[in-house]
Amino acid sequence: MSGFYKAFSGLALFVSIPVLIHYLGNTSYGVWVLVFTLFQWVLLMDFGLSSVLKTKIPELQHTGNTDLINAYVKSTYKICGYIATGIFLLFVLLFAVLDVKNLLNIDFDSGFVIKLFLLNIFFFCLNFVLNTHKALFVSVHKGKFAEQSIAVTQVSFLLLLIVTTHCFPETAIETKLYLVSFVNGFVSLLINLIYTVYFFKSEKFSLKTKLETPKEYLNSIYRLGMKYMAIQVGGLLLFSSDNYILAYFFGPKEIVPYEVVSKYFQFPLMILLAGMAPLWSKFTKHYLERDAIWIKDAFRKFNYFFIAVLIGIIVVTVLARPVMGIWISEDFNPPLLLLIFVAIMTALRIFTAFYGYFFNGIGNLRSYLLLLSGSVLIKLPLSYLFIKLDFGISSVVIASSCCLLIWSFVQPMEAYKIVSDLKKHE
Repeated sequence: MSGFYKAFSGLALFVSIPVLIHYLGNTSYGVWVLVFTLFQWVLLMDFGLSSVLKTKIPELQHTGNTDLINAYVKSTYKICGYIATGIFLLFVLLFAVLDVKNLLNIDFDSGFVIKLFLLNIFFFCLNFVLNTHKALFVSVHKGKFAEQSIAVTQVSFLLLLIVTTHCFPETAIETKLYLVSFVNGFVSLLINLIYTVYFFKSEKFSLKTKLETPKEYLNSIYRLGMKYMAIQVGGLLLFSSDNYILAYFFGPKEIVPYEVVSKYFQFPLMILLAGMAPLWSKFTKHYLERDAIWIKDAFRKFNYFFIAVLIGIIVVTVLARPVMGIWISEDFNPPLLLLIFVAIMTALRIFTAFYGYFFNGIGNLRSYLLLLSGSVLIKLPLSYLFIKLDFGISSVVIASSCCLLIWSFVQPMEAYKIVSDLKKHE
């Protein structure tokens, strides 16, 4: 079911992109992408707390300690609230110091740019706290509800967006950007709130517990959380900084072809990652049970499945231009090099994500962090090099693909070594 909801979510996202481009125009859509990318940064950069929940709750359920789980969840919400407040104040300070308008080559008035970003950050910080329900659903092996909430959010946003475009077709472009921002923020807030209430009503967890999380458990939250935070920040810098790099070197208008091609390939990526998401908790469970046979069998099945994934991506690449001609417009013609390297990067992301779930699930993050740190360090210099070599907007994708190619060799070798050692110590 997770794959179904992810597909539905991706379909809604697909439809919303041409609606937004038509409503805002290419340049203003590029500005919206920069704002929306920040939305994703804030929601994903949770200091590793959601990742800790997905790892620790299955461990505590394994021991049957429900009271401690409640205390754990309550502490996580408190910490999320503190972080959200800190994030908002930090961005207020940053926008007071940085000239965002010139840094990102945005043509609008500086005051408008700051207000637009702050409006979105306000909504993002509220959603940052309520977004925790997704990790809670995954931790109790009900990841389909996490994906369902995303699908409902995407569809609701699309419907309200269509209503907005019909009700306010000729307003100033600044007003349009405000309207899109408000609709996006409000829909996300409402859906996250509904699913948070549903989780606590349907599960046996409660935030009303008087039990305080033991100090040693809080310390484990911070220790493991900092590792996951490093992974999340590194992942954001590696995969979500592209729009800002392109805006700096080429301007917001040039983001559009990159964004459209990326979203086109994101559709199969979203479905497959959603299908693999429950593996995180399953790897945790079977690793704790020292079930090396199950883990190695999971590796073997995925490696065979990946052959089918490659064939599917080739087909998707061949169909890309005809589909985009119908989806966006007949005259939309992205560079062939961009299509090829986004396809390669998509395949590599799927392959490395599988083994990433394994490393995250068992809490063995050292090699993962080393790979990620090295990739982040070379991503910007590589992007700059390829830009100077006249690869244009494809440069950022080529740089990411080079990094992921290294991952695809190192991760499987390390994973098989860990499982072999597990079997030896049975």
